[in-house]
Amino acid sequence: MVPLFQLLTGPFSFLIKSPEEIRRVVPDWEKSLPPPQQIYLEDESATPMYGFPVLSSPELAALDKAFERYVIQEEEVELAVQQRSAFDTSAYQGAWEHYRLLLVRAGENVATASFGRHYPTIFWLWHSLGMARVFKDTPKRMLRRDLTYGRSHGDELKYRVYHKVMDRLLQLTYDLVQHLSSDTEEAEEQLFPSLVSRMRDNVLIFTEDHVSSNMGELGSYFSGCLHLDGRDFRSRLVRVIDWYARELKSDPELASVATLLGIDRLEEPRSHLNRSGFLTYLSSRSRYDSRELLDARQVQVWESLLVKLKEFELMHALRRAMIQVDRMGEVLVGRERSPGGRAGSGGEARRLSLSTRPLDFMAPWVVDPLVSRFGLIYDISEFTETVTMLRRSGQLEQDRSFRMLFRFQRKINRIASQHRAKLEKYLGDGAFYSSREARQLLVIAIQIQRAYREALGKGFPFCKGLRIALNHGQYRLLPIQIGAQSESERYEFFGHGVVELTRLTTGKSTREIEEIKNLLITNGYPESTVNRFFAPMTRHNVDVVDKREEARAFHAYINQNGSLVNEGIVATWDFVSRLAKENAFHRVFRLIDGPRTYIAVKLDLHASSVLVGIRKLGVAQLKGLDRLPIYEVVDAAIWGDATLMELRGVQLVELIEREFNAGLRGEA
Repeated sequence: MVPLFQLLTGPFSFLIKSPEEIRRVVPDWEKSLPPPQQIYLEDESATPMYGFPVLSSPELAALDKAFERYVIQEEEVELAVQQRSAFDTSAYQGAWEHYRLLLVRAGENVATASFGRHYPTIFWLWHSLGMARVFKDTPKRMLRRDLTYGRSHGDELKYRVYHKVMDRLLQLTYDLVQHLSSDTEEAEEQLFPSLVSRMRDNVLIFTEDHVSSNMGELGSYFSGCLHLDGRDFRSRLVRVIDWYARELKSDPELASVATLLGIDRLEEPRSHLNRSGFLTYLSSRSRYDSRELLDARQVQVWESLLVKLKEFELMHALRRAMIQVDRMGEVLVGRERSPGGRAGSGGEARRLSLSTRPLDFMAPWVVDPLVSRFGLIYDISEFTETVTMLRRSGQLEQDRSFRMLFRFQRKINRIASQHRAKLEKYLGDGAFYSSREARQLLVIAIQIQRAYREALGKGFPFCKGLRIALNHGQYRLLPIQIGAQSESERYEFFGHGVVELTRLTTGKSTREIEEIKNLLITNGYPESTVNRFFAPMTRHNVDVVDKREEARAFHAYINQNGSLVNEGIVATWDFVSRLAKENAFHRVFRLIDGPRTYIAVKLDLHASSVLVGIRKLGVAQLKGLDRLPIYEVVDAAIWGDATLMELRGVQLVELIEREFNAGLRGEA
């Protein structure tokens, strides 16, 4: 994982970009700072950006607008109090209530959906930029209302309003957290993390959207918060820098001290003062003139302000990592948020990958857990029975067998990685992979089958068969592990898509009979009696075995009972139809294998190609699912090009359907 300090983008005028500096500013940064995530562009092979994708929505824009109206009303009230005049109470209460409802809605969403994913922190980083824009303009609004009062008291009023607003917001948020902690069974500090309190304590974060190296933007802060002459302070600081630069050249002792402190002499002298405590040391030197340079009180102001400036730049770097995402039909467009926090006026617009799941603070889930993916599950047939037999073969044979299984699974994982498929979970004797492309999973399925055939030739003991299922379905992502910066996030797939793949892999409905038999035997019924009772049903299922199909090493068919028998590779209609739309092949063939006719496509890889045959098996009734059209997939390379007849001008799905219907008419 890329270290956080490498992901932060400047400019940095005060913060030293290093892990040690970040730890000094935020000691528990691994736990409290949200790690920027990868954001892929439309071409997913390109280098991704790092940041936080935030969905632009009318509700989110309304939140920022409601905050601005509320702060303006607070300013009106504060001005009225100072001038002892009346103000519009109903407008004030209405502005607060409108903003309060939107803030509570967002607060509930980010707290209940977080599961340790830093949603509350990311929300406040996002919202704080809009808040800073509003507070920054307070003195200007005061001047427009009352020129005389604005000049004399506008800066002070800005910070009085700021503290009043923040106290009210944080009290509202704490009340919300106390209410939610009992429902979510999480500690309050998880729902309202300490980083937000740290942001609140640093006035600059919520009142400034940029601070340059000369601190020219902080005139209001010096006047209204520190009650200092900002121009005098900045001019004295410039004189300190000039004096230090001269001393550094003329005083070898000072140069040695700087070296011992780890300061690079090639750096600008201005940056040397960014070391906490260094200016205090300089002010103690005999040739330091506090009458011309910063005096003792101003030196302490600088040391305190330096900590706040470093913290501001760190938080603002995270705010700059916010990517505003707009939905334009089926397209996702991302842009950096504007410095002023206004929507729609940020940096260059870039089309993002459709797999991007932006944060929607105004929606209950924040990140929609429903995703569409292509899925693959492979499963070794009769694995449990084989393991039982191996237990009788001795420890050495067991160890050899499981080492071979381990190497086989490692090889499959390498194959999947090469084709950009993601391992979602191991299933003991198999695994579940997901991808955003049908072509990639189809090639992986063929190569898994080839790897299994190769393993059998080397004495692979799990030799009862290999079953593979492919689909395109909807899955829900359940966050399982959201750790510190050094840990990776892990999500568990569940939902209809996983159930469908599992049913496609196991296939036979006779497993239900076996489960009932095992249950009865486990509960004490004599095994002979149970077998005798189920004998008619077992014989019935034996009668529907298709011996011609089962003669093949890998096979799949739908028997006379409408049950799927999968000992090869099967796919759903949705998978095959989406494969056709990917245009991943240019040549289509008819392949005849005895009574079976496949439509074969040649998938081009980087340095080779894979020939894949597809035929429709029919409609199967799988446990707990609607009737589902099923397709068999085979490795067509084993027949050779001599058996192929090229077809032109017809869509893949239409060709497969035509051959299936022709087969039905032939049987009739």
